[in-house]
Amino acid sequence: MKPIPVIVGLLCIALVGSAVFLQAQKPAFEGVKSNSVNIREIPRHPVTKEMIVRAEDFEGKKVPDFELPDSDGMVVKSTELLGKKPSVLVMTKDGCPCSIESQGFWTNMAMYYGNSAQFFGIIDVNSEGGRKYKTDFSVPYPMLSSETEEVFRSFGAKQSVYIYAFDRDGVVRKVWPGYNLASLKELNQILSEMTGKEALATDFDMAPEKMTSGCFFFKPIGTEEPAW
Repeated sequence: MKPIPVIVGLLCIALVGSAVFLQAQKPAFEGVKSNSVNIREIPRHPVTKEMIVRAEDFEGKKVPDFELPDSDGMVVKSTELLGKKPSVLVMTKDGCPCSIESQGFWTNMAMYYGNSAQFFGIIDVNSEGGRKYKTDFSVPYPMLSSETEEVFRSFGAKQSVYIYAFDRDGVVRKVWPGYNLASLKELNQILSEMTGKEALATDFDMAPEKMTSGCFFFKPIGTEEPAW
């Protein structure tokens, strides 16, 4: 037997063994911890009193009708989403960390309440961008696309993540200009009451303690508040 192949083989075995050992020592990725200062302690964009008051103005009212393309380019009317069952609208900004971090909460709720409630999102990109977001984050509900500010203005939403809960008549039951642990629990309870299902059994332990909102629609990530 020639010595060189034997040496090379032994070296390969040693390298593989070292890699396995190092991998075993490396902690597994566990997602964002519930005590992360990036989310739980410091809001990305604090929700102001003005935002709360503006949001409350929409409660008890019907929003203007709209027509927007979904992620397949098919035009969807608001009347197809509202006024038939309890509904939840998630205002989403493409690429916004706040939208991405919170997406799992809306996904879990939408899957749990299933056909008893209609979830849908409106995102500030074209249909292709909406389809990519829906695919990348496994969004189980329709994502409608708006390439102008008009619809966002009609809802009074300057930034993500604004959440709207509608009753069976399409009337706004509650608006949250951002999200946190308390708002998720409140939405969960409202959906339970309106659908007759037991509330989703989760403690939302990865949600921020303080109300936090995200980036401004149609503005680069990290820019200042728009004029309107």
